[in-house]
Amino acid sequence: MKKYREFIGKYYESLHGACLSAGLLLLADSFWVLHWPPMLLIGGAVLFSLLFHYAVKKNAVLPAGFILLVLHLAIFIFFHLTGREFGILLPYIQIEAACLGASVLCVTAAGHLFMIIPILLAELACLIYYGIQGISLSKWSICLVFFCCLLFLAEAAGQKRGIKKQDIFFLAPLFFMCLLFICLLPVKNTPIRWETVRRAADAVQEKANALLINLDHFFSGTSDTYSLSRSGYSSKGTLGGSLIQSDNPQISVTGTQTKSPLYLAGTIYDTYDGSSWTPEEPSGREKGKEYLEQYKSINESLSVSGLSDEEIRSLSHLCTMEIKFEGLKTKSLFHAPNTWKFQLPSSLEAESRGGNILLPKAKGVGFSYSLQFLELNYNSEDFQRLLAVTSGSQRDSARRSRIVKNCTALPDDLPRRVYDLAEELTMGCQTPLEELKAIRAYLAGYQYSTTADAPAEGQDFADSFLFDTKTGYCTSFATAMAVLGRCRGIPTRYVEGFATDRTCSEDKTEIHLSGSNAHAWAEAYLEPVGWVPFDSTPGYASGAGSAWEAESVDDSDTPIPTGPGSSGLVTGTEDHSTGSAGDSGTMEGIYTNLLQVLLKLLPIILLLAVVCLMAAAAVLFRKFMRHRAYVSMSSYEKILFLMDRLFLLGRLSGISFEEGETLLEYEEKAAGALDTPETALTEIFRMFREIRYGGQKASPETVSLLKTYVHSLETQYLQSCSRTKRLLYCLR
Repeated sequence: MKKYREFIGKYYESLHGACLSAGLLLLADSFWVLHWPPMLLIGGAVLFSLLFHYAVKKNAVLPAGFILLVLHLAIFIFFHLTGREFGILLPYIQIEAACLGASVLCVTAAGHLFMIIPILLAELACLIYYGIQGISLSKWSICLVFFCCLLFLAEAAGQKRGIKKQDIFFLAPLFFMCLLFICLLPVKNTPIRWETVRRAADAVQEKANALLINLDHFFSGTSDTYSLSRSGYSSKGTLGGSLIQSDNPQISVTGTQTKSPLYLAGTIYDTYDGSSWTPEEPSGREKGKEYLEQYKSINESLSVSGLSDEEIRSLSHLCTMEIKFEGLKTKSLFHAPNTWKFQLPSSLEAESRGGNILLPKAKGVGFSYSLQFLELNYNSEDFQRLLAVTSGSQRDSARRSRIVKNCTALPDDLPRRVYDLAEELTMGCQTPLEELKAIRAYLAGYQYSTTADAPAEGQDFADSFLFDTKTGYCTSFATAMAVLGRCRGIPTRYVEGFATDRTCSEDKTEIHLSGSNAHAWAEAYLEPVGWVPFDSTPGYASGAGSAWEAESVDDSDTPIPTGPGSSGLVTGTEDHSTGSAGDSGTMEGIYTNLLQVLLKLLPIILLLAVVCLMAAAAVLFRKFMRHRAYVSMSSYEKILFLMDRLFLLGRLSGISFEEGETLLEYEEKAAGALDTPETALTEIFRMFREIRYGGQKASPETVSLLKTYVHSLETQYLQSCSRTKRLLYCLR
């Protein structure tokens, strides 16, 4: 180690100067596009730096310069005598002159720290300028500049602490090896895309998001079926209350471009009790058939409708969609109206319960499936002709009887004025379709707001919305639509899910639906087609009520709410927080938002935890090794060790043992300040002098006494110092 120190100390300034000069030369080569070989410049800088440094040490600068001049003259004479052209030497002479000048400047500067500063600032300024101007730069020059910066910082820090320059020699090889490794890494002209790292980061993010969703699902205490969690619902499922916006991703859809806004039902509710909706629980042979019965009814109606093939094609549109869960966990399978086929993973089989389609077990982030459904142009003349078809099958009759029984019931205490309003709105209408359109048009004139008041205790929700508040969001409009339809004897039901019109303009493109796309609407049963969606929420009603190929016209009399993620007709006009999106308006929402904040901080927390664990392990290992070494010491070595601890505690207490100070002088200075209740400092120093200079043998009793004193002094210091100093002392 001593030989290494002497060797590096001998050539440090020349090597430091060589690095500075090589960096300058490479920067100059890049700026003037000289096309000088980088390795030749570096080699020349090292060679001339060593020669100049050696000449300075030997006081032989002039003789060295004279020898160099003679060598050049000899080369010129040789070229002249052999008839060679001197032009061949010109590039090498330029390189030599540049290397010599840069080496003299930088080696001289390397011996004086203040002279290095302007050179480094110039090199760093060049790097910044080259980056702005897009000037091509050798990676060797970047590494050399940063290597010199590290050496300068280490040398400046050592000088500030009064440490000689040679003490940084041990850092120089470490700096050099690190930068050499970076320099040897392959470099392309194009930026690194980090695809593998990005994919890994996406995978980690997806897993972390899945963990968040699973935790929220576990602690929320909600059912496994999908619902607009607290978006229009209280914790008990009661309608009403304010709505909190959320843009957390929920699902993504990819598939066929649709001709009308896409409605994806999550949960369908049949029973209304005046304050909430509950889903149907079918039993017996009714179980598991509803969505297939719906599709069969449409097929049979089309087959006997008398419509031509061209009219049927203009009326219907077969679509395929792939749905992926991104931010929720539920048993509900989202499906479009008139869905007739699901494609699930081979190990799963869905079950239909009324209009709801459920998985055996709740699925979370990453689960995907596809479905096929038949899109109908509900606002065309051909659809009205289809409704005129009479179905006489016994199967349709039994199904209709069950639907009428379950989906026309209303609370006995529903105010009479609700029935009167329904009758007034539909006066003059000839068909159920006309009645429903009249109700939808009337409700579209109500005001949309996310801060609607809840009804008074005991008051019917629909009655409160229709006559008192006249303000609400999708759950209010959907409930009113369904209740008014039932008042006219039309079977209706309430649906919660997602709605978007982006599928009308994008084909085979993945569309992400967030909490702002969560929605509620009503469906009405119209013979012989079956269930038809009716959306009366302002901003949605115009889209749902437009025929294909026709532009939607927004109702200018009603304000259309917009929010983040809005993209035209439907998307973003209603902002909901679904169950897994996290509604910050309730305790469950606050809990979910807290989890999301923790998720964002998770990488930092994990990194800090790892660093803390490693630091704790290092401290414990150091203490273990120190204790192990202490146990193996002799009594005299233990006394020396404990005296070092004593001087350390004295320095921490503001009483340092100065260089050249004797024990007696230190004893007089520290007397009283370093005394403990059991032992005085003078007694400890007397005992130490007898052992150190008096020839007295160190005994275990003496070690025990000194150890007790140091421990007491340590306790005394820890009780008097701040918590920060206490922590720093424990880490020693």
